[in-house]
Amino acid sequence: MRGRGAPSARPATRRPVMRWSSELTEVDALSSIRIPSSLDLQGVDQAQRAVIWKQTAHEFFPGLSVRELDANPGAGWMQGRPFGAGHLWAILSPPLQVSYSPGDGSAESVPRFSVMLQLQGSTVVRQSRRTCQLRPREICVVDEVAPFELEVAEGASSQFMFLQIPRYMVLGRCPYLERCTAAVFDSEEPGAILLSNVLHNLLESASLLEDDQCAAALSGVIQLLGVPKPPQLPCMEEVSWRVRAALSLIDAELGDPNLSATTIARAQGISRRRLDEVLLKAVGTSVTAQIWMRRLTRAASDLRDPRHASKTITQIAFGVGFEDTAHFARAFKRRYHCTPREWRNGLAEAAPFTPRAVQKNN
Repeated sequence: MRGRGAPSARPATRRPVMRWSSELTEVDALSSIRIPSSLDLQGVDQAQRAVIWKQTAHEFFPGLSVRELDANPGAGWMQGRPFGAGHLWAILSPPLQVSYSPGDGSAESVPRFSVMLQLQGSTVVRQSRRTCQLRPREICVVDEVAPFELEVAEGASSQFMFLQIPRYMVLGRCPYLERCTAAVFDSEEPGAILLSNVLHNLLESASLLEDDQCAAALSGVIQLLGVPKPPQLPCMEEVSWRVRAALSLIDAELGDPNLSATTIARAQGISRRRLDEVLLKAVGTSVTAQIWMRRLTRAASDLRDPRHASKTITQIAFGVGFEDTAHFARAFKRRYHCTPREWRNGLAEAAPFTPRAVQKNN
């Protein structure tokens, strides 16, 4: 990392603390606590490594298929653990190509949106007719409702981490990221530097975090996704500072029942109509729709957050700006197709992300 605010330099070849090796000397960032998902090719017979890697990759990531993998890859590992409502992964990949199709046997009921950080080597990412090459400390995002491809060049290996987050949580906070997949965030931009450092530190600290801390950390990452400037893509020209400023102010004042589109527009010194035009063009919803959508998203997150287990549903509703429990229950059921209590008890999963439906119903 060459940009301002980068942490003190580390040797380029030093493995992060989640390395897998028979001579491991550092604390493994994921293995010291329960791991439902792990594979190390060092413990697999050489003749079976390619087969085991392909089978395991498909098991861990339904819909993923591996090709162009050497019959006897020298090294590789995959390591993952639940992380709040998401999943944290660290991978050392041998040279290969992988493709993902959400319709090819995916058993995941909640669509995910992944934030990917390159640690060593490089990885090519392709999605939605875009292609990028990630280098160390660079970030991109991948949307798991659409096909994508990853490639590690022949003669090299690639080490990276990614955090899978329920899609509705990410796009409820940063809807414009839906159009930023397979694009590298500017590694010199201070917001991207901050996010990169946080993700790296998160991986190093993963073994020390309890479940409630993981949930809190995931919420923090979701909030931080709004800090970096979006990648400079032609389709993102309209995502101006006004959009990011408006969304940030909504989040900061979400608990205020008097928060309105007029308040948000006044803070920017423009009319509500003009700010509505900017948001409609950039993210497809009005300011008012964003307020209600973000209130519901925050409520849904809080209802399943262990830190809020002692709060009543009414307290959570009021905490995100609702003034009437009946209104909250109706709006929540329209958005999530279940009652707040059913959601809290894990009896339902998130509905597809449909901001226009929120705008229509509120």
